[in-house]
Amino acid sequence: MADSSHHSPYSLDPANIVWGEDGSPRADSYGDIYFSQESGIDESRYVFLLHNQLAERWQTLDPNTAGRFTIVETGFGTGLNFLLAWQLWQTLAPANWRLHYISVEKHPLRPHDLQRAHSLWPELNTLASILQHNYPPLLSGQHRRMLNSAQVCLDLLFGDALDCLPALLDSPNNTNTSTQSPSKGSVTAVDAWFLDGFAPANNPAMWHDTLFSCMGALSKVGASFATFTSAGFVKRGLRAQGFRVEKVAGYGRKREMLRGTFTGDAEIDAPLLDSVAVPWHRPSAQTPVKHALIIGAGLAGCSTAAALAKRGIHVTVIDRNEPASGASGNPQGVLYTKLSPTPGELNLFTLHSFLFSLPYYRERLNKGSIQGDLCGVLQLANSKKDASQFDQLQELFKDQDWLQFKQGSELQDISGIPISGRGYYYPQAGWLSPPSVCAADLAHPNIRLISHREAISLIDDTAQWHIKDNSGNTVASGDAIIIANSNDAKQFPQTRHLPLKPIRGQLSYIEASALKCEPKCVICHDGYLAPAVNGSLCIGASFNLHDASLDLQDRDHEWNLAQLDALSPELLNPPVTVRGGRASLRCSSADYLPLVGAAPIVEDFAKLYAPLGKDARRRISIPASNYRNIYINVGHGSRGLTSTPLCAELIASYICHEIRPLPRHICESLSPARFLIRKL
Repeated sequence: MADSSHHSPYSLDPANIVWGEDGSPRADSYGDIYFSQESGIDESRYVFLLHNQLAERWQTLDPNTAGRFTIVETGFGTGLNFLLAWQLWQTLAPANWRLHYISVEKHPLRPHDLQRAHSLWPELNTLASILQHNYPPLLSGQHRRMLNSAQVCLDLLFGDALDCLPALLDSPNNTNTSTQSPSKGSVTAVDAWFLDGFAPANNPAMWHDTLFSCMGALSKVGASFATFTSAGFVKRGLRAQGFRVEKVAGYGRKREMLRGTFTGDAEIDAPLLDSVAVPWHRPSAQTPVKHALIIGAGLAGCSTAAALAKRGIHVTVIDRNEPASGASGNPQGVLYTKLSPTPGELNLFTLHSFLFSLPYYRERLNKGSIQGDLCGVLQLANSKKDASQFDQLQELFKDQDWLQFKQGSELQDISGIPISGRGYYYPQAGWLSPPSVCAADLAHPNIRLISHREAISLIDDTAQWHIKDNSGNTVASGDAIIIANSNDAKQFPQTRHLPLKPIRGQLSYIEASALKCEPKCVICHDGYLAPAVNGSLCIGASFNLHDASLDLQDRDHEWNLAQLDALSPELLNPPVTVRGGRASLRCSSADYLPLVGAAPIVEDFAKLYAPLGKDARRRISIPASNYRNIYINVGHGSRGLTSTPLCAELIASYICHEIRPLPRHICESLSPARFLIRKL
């Protein structure tokens, strides 16, 4: 990548690989090899799998319970350690357990270098091909990939380990007295550490006290570590964080290496973690959840139900109508994102949720479990603002295979309709049927649907939550509640304060013959146009902040047709007759980011964090005050298809005490408590 990537808020510097005569890769910038020239596989198994005792530990996992085993690695490199761990996991772990593998890489390999490295290991060919197919684009950030039907969860953190690992923390005030201590400090979820990366002599910046502090903050008591190095300062740094460290024989010509376990006896060095001084976004005092209740069977509710069900949690979904009866009921929804040259929290979230959703839906489409077509999405950039940003974005996102920049006659070649100008083309995106997505999400044995029952009140008896209907009868009872019923979330006292706003949108249905030529991909302009399904086209959607009616209106049909005519005056074949339509209310927040996380107790927040009103940088390591086991997942606006899968993973990570799929600063920007903090 060009040197300008140093100045890009999104991009990073990929690995500069020099290939030896024997075919082994060397990192030119660090003067070090990625794996042993004699036997990289044997060395990796010896250092990381054997000395973390993974085979013995995985053979004793309880097959009667659903659980997860979390590994964190410093230095993903070629992915060899991951592939070997995945191979062993498939052989030994119970089917209802999940491997959560988190790896940091400052200089990720380019796809062709990754493929070349993998060609050296024929025995790993099948798994390597899956990894290559799901390898994230070379963009800085946290990238989650669900592999083997979600039995393996891979989080690749592209960036400096000393930035990425602290971003997983929530509070420096960690007691480390429990394998699951959600009420104090950060989530202690890590079972094993692979301290890889290049040797300390060649890469001293990574082997830092911040790394060791993060290890102490994230580790379960009894967590293991293994590393090829035996450097004295590494040993001292780990012992200072509560690890029992021992030297053992190294592999091959390496005389010694280190391994050990976490005892939790040391205090975390809080000054190194000052950036997490106010853990207001995190769920606090949450009790274990075996049965979750979800209010709302749209995209947000159904995706959350699926994420929890896959983790072994029983889920009851309640909807006052049928699934996908609100804004999630449109026949065609567009999978897309909007880019900005300024990487604010909204832009970072929408980009990462989009990149997560592409392989997430692609796998399901390939299996035939959902309906749609990843035919590509062309987003026009013909407004003055879009035109001014086009060149900036083209520089920032050059050399990306998920995004192409098109102009002039290229637009007609891609879309199949007579348009010109400039546009962003997403070749892996397209349209999906939201009702089919909801139906597929609900088709899990751990999920029960209760339709045509309205949730009116939420009652906590300290043992369980009870959802009551308008007659005072109990609809369902469970350990936790996730409120995912769009604008209706404001009807409950616990969430009445949420700054939600309904936005009316109306679609219009016309016959495919109304167009002189049929679109080959989805075109997003002031509205959107998708390829025809069964001879019918879906166009729209109107945008109205001041009308909450669900009745079809002629003026909105006229607006939709006018936008289509403005898109391409040569497109319509008059006279055009509207054959019907659909109106619904999108749910949006004041800052257009969804609200995802714990439900805050408003009065307590005002008291706990009042000092922030005088000093916004005040250190307050008091856990947030939230309603016990109530979570919120609403406000996805018109991008629910794109945003809800990753938000469902975030909710599930909170409930199951997992390391999150997003860095802390984005989780803060999604937290329902963010508006309370801003007021302070």
